[in-house]
Amino acid sequence: ILDWLLEDKRDLEIQDACLPGFLDSEWAPVADQINSLLSGYNGRLGIHGSYYGIQIASSDSLVREIAQKRLDQSLDFAHAISAKQCVIHSPFIFFGSGHACHTHRTDLEASLAKIVETLTPIVERAADLDIVLVMENIFDKSPTPLRALISRFDSPHLRRSIDTGHAAITERTGAGPSPEYWVQEASDILHHVHLQDTNGEYDYHWTIGEGSINWEGVFKKLSQVDTDPHLVIETADPISGWQYLKSKGLAK
Repeated sequence: ILDWLLEDKRDLEIQDACLPGFLDSEWAPVADQINSLLSGYNGRLGIHGSYYGIQIASSDSLVREIAQKRLDQSLDFAHAISAKQCVIHSPFIFFGSGHACHTHRTDLEASLAKIVETLTPIVERAADLDIVLVMENIFDKSPTPLRALISRFDSPHLRRSIDTGHAAITERTGAGPSPEYWVQEASDILHHVHLQDTNGEYDYHWTIGEGSINWEGVFKKLSQVDTDPHLVIETADPISGWQYLKSKGLAK
């Protein structure tokens, strides 16, 4: 896989910071090993930041402090390996019910205020380190809250990430739009995409081509995006996924 990554400056994402306990360990030797392995790598490098138990929008200020610490530690790791991008998860869990909808008149405003308070020092530090935080859709049924959040910061160091599998799951349940719509909607602030396949029943991370995602539609929309997002195949067999996309004329 390393030779494949090196041959054409492919986008790469290191996910060690996701692992429970990693950021509290003595991870400097791991960073040194990564730097050594990637000594000939000239592609675009990012990491996936911590997300287990992270509650950026919590009503408990102490919980938000813990979230800040984990995100700050993630930036430490990214900086140590010269990564220029850090994926973080969308904080939006509640999207409304029969009693309350998630709009600017109800819960969304309260959520935005807490999230902005939590993320402000993280976005500022990311700017200092020249790292772009990219927020990935997780349970999101709509891109509207994510766009509202990112517009609050108006910073080039907080942008959008789209996970094709997550979008496909919400589409199958009838709660959200298609992966290609997500790409189209985020086009002006899209800086990262997780490419993974699924049948929409579960977050399988199948090899590209094994599920039901409309890859021709996704890449048609990607071809219309001017932001040149990182494209990361987030599966156990990225080369097979790349070969599938290449066979369809969607990758080189």
